[in-house]
Amino acid sequence: MLAQVTHATICRGCWEQMHVPIALRGPLAVPFRLFGIKPSRMNPNICTLCETLFEVVMKRKAIEIEATILFADIRNYTTVAQAVDAAELSRLLNFFYDECATAVWAHDGLLNKAIGDSILAIFNLPLKHASHTQRALAAAQDIRERCNDHCKRELAKHGLDAAELGVGVGIDCGTLTFGEFGTTHTELTAIGQVVNRAARLQSVAAPGEILISEAASQALGNAAVPLVRREVLLKGYVGPQIAHVC
Repeated sequence: MLAQVTHATICRGCWEQMHVPIALRGPLAVPFRLFGIKPSRMNPNICTLCETLFEVVMKRKAIEIEATILFADIRNYTTVAQAVDAAELSRLLNFFYDECATAVWAHDGLLNKAIGDSILAIFNLPLKHASHTQRALAAAQDIRERCNDHCKRELAKHGLDAAELGVGVGIDCGTLTFGEFGTTHTELTAIGQVVNRAARLQSVAAPGEILISEAASQALGNAAVPLVRREVLLKGYVGPQIAHVC
């Protein structure tokens, strides 16, 4: 069953971290808008202040956190882009972004980036959950259910092989750095080995597959759905790496 997003009236991040009721919607939100505080584009249940709370509290541009990273993208996008017109491609991407956002937000993740045919999501910031890896997997399963059949159905109309269409996902967890990077152009994002590994896993996932790292598999523990162990070759890594297929 697909999860649905329920929009909070106050920022859940500020409330859970500081017990401060920052209004996101309704008349009480107007004074906060005057100070530039509004719902985050990365998750509508937190505010723009909450995104960078570590700068206010810790006086730092970046922090190390334990988190789970999820990458998802449309398989064989280059082939798809050549087969459909610009308007249909735009509709496909809008659908993909919207469905990914709904799934990520429903499980308290941040939709940190949407680039081309892929998205990057972060779980356990600023909304903290001991089960952040389970939440990332649940979001991945929602994305797969929401997107795969639609993508195949729409693109098969253009004579594309349905077996090569769909969404691939990569998940890894561990310690990473989150913060604002750059000087002339700044970007609020996550960096580190966890991010790289999740991206590489996503790049080799087949249509409809969710590839989970060894660390993420261990974090799932007994809460995991049945997984199949597989050795994969990842760009930039020496020798086969262990992944688990969902």
